[in-house]
Amino acid sequence: KMPRRYWPALVAAAAAAASSSMDCGDDVRLCGVLTLESGLGNGSYGHDVPCVHGLWPETGSYGTSDCIAPESTADPTIVYSCYEASGTDDDDIISFEVHEWEKHGECAGVEDQDDYFTQICGMASGPIAIMTSTKKAGGDIDAMATAVSA
Repeated sequence: KMPRRYWPALVAAAAAAASSSMDCGDDVRLCGVLTLESGLGNGSYGHDVPCVHGLWPETGSYGTSDCIAPESTADPTIVYSCYEASGTDDDDIISFEVHEWEKHGECAGVEDQDDYFTQICGMASGPIAIMTSTKKAGGDIDAMATAVSA
């Protein structure tokens, strides 16, 4: 299992993904972006409450993170708690989790899909709570970003 200390460059706001490339830093093998949805978007991005989109290791042209394969590449088969708020049915959520796992999780240095999604939900719980209270108070995306960054 890859210790969380290898994620020091993790950014808990999707806005941080706007830079062209992420430098993990000296002697840091893994870094990435925790991508959250405000719920303010259209279509599948519109939700009553904010939710998780995914955790993206910044490999290749996106940054200096290594791609460290998991011990198991089996796909997720359950809905993880931080994805429940997306408001779609379980089959759609699991399908999305499979996409996130295959596209991003299989480079995240975790044991398996359960380790990947459990860590995502753990990292996202604080920012999601802040975003949710800000949204319920009438805040827009800028207010959410400011609140999470505070």
